[in-house]
Amino acid sequence: MTDMTERDRCERWFVRRGLPHLIDDYTATDDIFTRMAPFLAGVVFLEFFLAFGDRWTGWSQTVAFLGGIAALVSGVVLVNRIRGRHSFQLPDDIGVWELALYVLLPIVPTVIGSQGSAVGNAVSVVAFNLVLLAVGYVVTSWALIPMMRWSFGQVRRQVTDVANLAMKSLPTLLIFSAFIFINAEMWQVANDFTLLLFGMVMLLLAGIGGIFIFVSVRRLTVDLARFSAWGDVRTRCTNTPVEEIIPADDEPAPDSPPLVRRAEWNVNLLLFVAQGNQVLLVSLVITAFYVVFGLLTVREETLLQWTTVGELTYERDWAVDIAIFGTDLIFTRQLLLVALFIGMFSGLNFAVQVITDDTYREEFIADMTAEVRDALAVRAVYHRRLV
Repeated sequence: MTDMTERDRCERWFVRRGLPHLIDDYTATDDIFTRMAPFLAGVVFLEFFLAFGDRWTGWSQTVAFLGGIAALVSGVVLVNRIRGRHSFQLPDDIGVWELALYVLLPIVPTVIGSQGSAVGNAVSVVAFNLVLLAVGYVVTSWALIPMMRWSFGQVRRQVTDVANLAMKSLPTLLIFSAFIFINAEMWQVANDFTLLLFGMVMLLLAGIGGIFIFVSVRRLTVDLARFSAWGDVRTRCTNTPVEEIIPADDEPAPDSPPLVRRAEWNVNLLLFVAQGNQVLLVSLVITAFYVVFGLLTVREETLLQWTTVGELTYERDWAVDIAIFGTDLIFTRQLLLVALFIGMFSGLNFAVQVITDDTYREEFIADMTAEVRDALAVRAVYHRRLV
């Protein structure tokens, strides 16, 4: 196995863990757009069905579609020849010519199939492709999909721990949240909330929680990247692409370069997403608890008294009667909003606790930080042996 092959395997390993910026000399043409190529090709292929417009009927549509495919093939061959490749060779890097082909080539089937304003439709297609290109660049550059998959995997493995956390937190939370829940003013506020204003309040609380989470992960990143000896690195590189090429313990200590700004932000973002998912899960657990608690404890007469409305309707209050064991329960919009508010506030409380309480921090973020440190250990070997 060649060093280049080992390097490729190692770099793919970084990408699958949502840490592509740990790759040395990470560039758009060689690393980002090449990973986007299947997506971009799929978009162009689908847009060629625009040739089946209202302008043509019957076999004429087939001829128009085949004409568009011929233009696609001709464009690919032309760009490959300009770039010094064989006519039908797959590109090993994607630059301006390939991106221009992606953005502009779908104009051909659009013009062929347009019955109305061909120019307007062509501009719309170009604008749509540019937006997709920008979104795809961000998602691919930061490996957001693998990052979300990794962070949800972390949360899934910690569901039991988070449930235990919710149970441990409930006594403390009930001290203040129970008073909020049974407070008539809270229900009146929920009754008067429009969904837009309530959404803004939720975004405010989420933003504050996000700031706390960001502060906590920023403090972790620098320490995670430091290794004093290869023995520490070796224990963290089991079942990784670099497992067989770790330097011996008597070799000079790991001296991988400090994380550049983008790599540091990548690690921060990964930890932020993972911890944010934890906070979200805690919020959902508490919200579900109060929805059930409210269904069992708050009767319709109490709701009418607290909200000062004449009657509860499905159209305005989402009121749904639920009969269980001969008892009439009622679900309402007000109950959902109050439960969501308390759940979000509880999530904010959890985010603060993780920062300020060493016990919380050790119990609920130790696993995810350990996996990130494993990735940074692989980076140390990667820089020593493969770069």
